[in-house]
Amino acid sequence: MTGYLKEFFLFEDLCDETLSEIEKFTRKVSYPKESIVFYEGDDSKELFLLQSGIIKLYKVTSNDKEIILKYFHSNELIAEVANFENMPYPATAQAFTDVEVIKIDFASLKDVIYDNPSLAFKIQGSLIKKIKNLENLVSLHVVLDSQERLAKYIHDRTEEFFSTKNVSTAEILNISPETLSRILRTFKDEGIVDMGKQTVNKERLKQFFM
Repeated sequence: MTGYLKEFFLFEDLCDETLSEIEKFTRKVSYPKESIVFYEGDDSKELFLLQSGIIKLYKVTSNDKEIILKYFHSNELIAEVANFENMPYPATAQAFTDVEVIKIDFASLKDVIYDNPSLAFKIQGSLIKKIKNLENLVSLHVVLDSQERLAKYIHDRTEEFFSTKNVSTAEILNISPETLSRILRTFKDEGIVDMGKQTVNKERLKQFFM
């Protein structure tokens, strides 16, 4: 597993000896689509790193309405604030697609963090990125219209766009499948997106949301 840990942004600067130590309390787990990774209120004993797939983080209101907080993609930390605050997970994480997750015992990882300031800075950077993601989320769903939203998603998440069904992409972007299909047809007709070759013209996509 050390090979993958080395590729993950959090551990890329650590030596092999430290990575081997972390590996002792690390495990890789696969979750099929729609299965629960953790529930709101569960103890935050493990740090979750998303290796592949998409995870949906959501809360349920008193009248059973689901409120989606974020979609996590590969190479992201999930709910790490709960780990550091020693509080239960504040929301439920569900596999939106088939996913592979790296789970690290957080109590053991803290000892490694104390001995590696660079690792602490990386985690701090992840928290800052979460704030930026929140700003992007507001922009994506409040400022941008449906066409601009889809253009930005394809530009930023090209590989995942081609590997995800349109109905799932529509749910992520909070637009109807029919609207997505209509906009995508326009992108295809204008040569911006080629579904067969799985290529996109990112410069032209930028023109929709920049």
